[in-house]
Amino acid sequence: MAYYVDIAISYKSEMEKTAKRINDYLVKDGWNVFYAPASQQEVLSENIHQKLYSVYKNESCLKVLLISASYLEGEWTSLEKRISLESTKEDRKRLLIVNYIERDLLPEELRTLVCLDGRKMREDEIACLITERLNMIYNKDKEEGRQKEQKREKEQTCTIINHGIIAGDNAHFGKIEF
Repeated sequence: MAYYVDIAISYKSEMEKTAKRINDYLVKDGWNVFYAPASQQEVLSENIHQKLYSVYKNESCLKVLLISASYLEGEWTSLEKRISLESTKEDRKRLLIVNYIERDLLPEELRTLVCLDGRKMREDEIACLITERLNMIYNKDKEEGRQKEQKREKEQTCTIINHGIIAGDNAHFGKIEF
């Protein structure tokens, strides 16, 4: 599946320095990142709710949530969190939560998920983990695509008939139907 952006970073303003550093590493690695300040013109030119909904639901491969003390109370970040959780319900590998608060303060819906402890990690380490995750996702998607293509090729049966004529499914030769 093709995505508009590889990564969407969700964070509250108190985490802007951290988010910017992570974004800078990812951009340097060649990833297409939805990072609010860099995408501000695009977001402001559309209905903000609709744009955020689209980005965090359909347009981004990996959603990265940087959970801080005020993150859980913010209007936009609550929307981004809700949509990210819902859109990755079937494939949690497309969600990466970096927690910067005490685990006990996380809401139940996040506490049950695996979270990185951002207080013990540097931005470059987080960016490396994001890159590893994306490479794994995209390689898996490529492999699944190859397997589907091979399966389709195997399912396309053909029959060799007298005189070397090859006919596939639903072939017609005059009044003869295969």
